[in-house]
Parts: sequence; C-alpha cells; structure tokens
Amino acid sequence: MNAALECRGVAKRFGATKVLRGVDLRIGEGERHALIGPNGAGKSTLFDLISGRIRPDEGRILARGADITGRPPHRVSRALARSFQTTSVFGNLSVLDNLRCAVLGARASRLRDRWFASRVIEDKARAMLDAIGLHARADEPAARLAYAEQRALDLGIALATDAPLILLDEPTAGMNRAEAAHALALIRATTQGRALLIIEHDMDAVFALADRVSVLVRGRVIASDEPDAVRRNRDVQQAYLGVAP
Repeated sequence: MNAALECRGVAKRFGATKVLRGVDLRIGEGERHALIGPNGAGKSTLFDLISGRIRPDEGRILARGADITGRPPHRVSRALARSFQTTSVFGNLSVLDNLRCAVLGARASRLRDRWFASRVIEDKARAMLDAIGLHARADEPAARLAYAEQRALDLGIALATDAPLILLDEPTAGMNRAEAAHALALIRATTQGRALLIIEHDMDAVFALADRVSVLVRGRVIASDEPDAVRRNRDVQQAYLGVAP
C-alpha cells in the first residue's frame, strides 16, 4: 500500500554546507507524524523540498506513490498543503474570503465545480470556518485577528484545499500555554483521516499528538518510531532531549 509521503535518500546542500544527508522518511495514510530535532537540523529545509520550494540534490519524494521530486508548489498542491512558521494569511481580505480563496484554488480545475462553483465554494468555506472556530469573525479582515486566531486561519486555509497530506511548521510557535493547547486540540480535531507531518518544539505537544515521531539531527534521521520508543531511545536522549550519556 502506498504511503501518504515517502522521502528516499533525500539530500540537500547549500554551497559547501550539507543540510540534509540522505533522509529516509515514511508517513502512512491518516498518520500523525512529528518531525523533531535541534535548531539547524534541516527540518524546515525538508519541508521546503517536500512542498516544492527548492529541489533536492539527491533522492526522491513520493506522495501516494507519485514522484513529486522537484515539482513546483503549484504542481504538488493537489497532494499536500503546508503552513509556515509565520502566518501567511491575506491580511486585507476577510477571514471568510481567505477560506474561499483556498477552496477556489483547490477546485479551479474541476469541470463539474465550474457549474456549481458559487455554492460549492461557499459551503466548503463556511464549513471550515466553523471547524476552526472563527465563525464569529467571518467578515473581519484577517489582519485584525489575534495571533493565535491567525494561526487557526492558517490551518483552515491548508485544510480547505482538501489535500490528503498536511504539513505544519511549528504551528504553536509564539503562543502561550493555553493558546498552544487550544491549537493542538484544533489540529487533532480537524485533521482526522488525513496524514499530518508536523514540526514542533513543544515535546509535551509532540508526544501527545503524534502517532509516530522522527528525529532529525545534523541532516540525518537518527530514530523513527512510536513516541514512547523515541522517548526511551538513548541516541535521541543524548542528541536532543538533553540526557547525558
């Protein structure tokens, strides 16, 4: 059975600096998978490669068995959706219009939806608005939202594309504990049935949310297993979790 995502021997260098050194990673269908590691390990670079922002020097990237290696973002958007470390909402558009744009972009090439575009887009956008808990802010410019609300809208935009794989890059960064807990509950509820690959530095969040965890250190995956097994792994403890050898 094809995985939602596979990275096979993916490598990337910038000048003389080797950022990724043959990364192997497999995300199953419907699996919540966390990618952790110290700063500079190459996590965001791997996201850039998967989402088509940059090309790998070596290796292959497959989404549901289809080779997407080096394809530009607009070519891989059917397979995956990504949020970034910083919010990427359209600040001058309303909250609802941000979601309408996401739905429209995902459905623009579907002939049937051209006939029923207005109804399809509106229904999907409003359903996502309710799912992320922003229905009361529907007509407000996204720029007026609080930071945590903008991050929720970022998630809604990614989910509204209907992509089977969601990439979330530090979705709780900059949040206080209560906001982070709310964001993780929202992620858990709204990504049911979809594959999720998440970069997150909050270890409590990682081990509570993820089905599997992969640890990236100096451009290599040193462990990939269920959360409890990764927590017990001595290499991980020494390299990342701060346990002395």
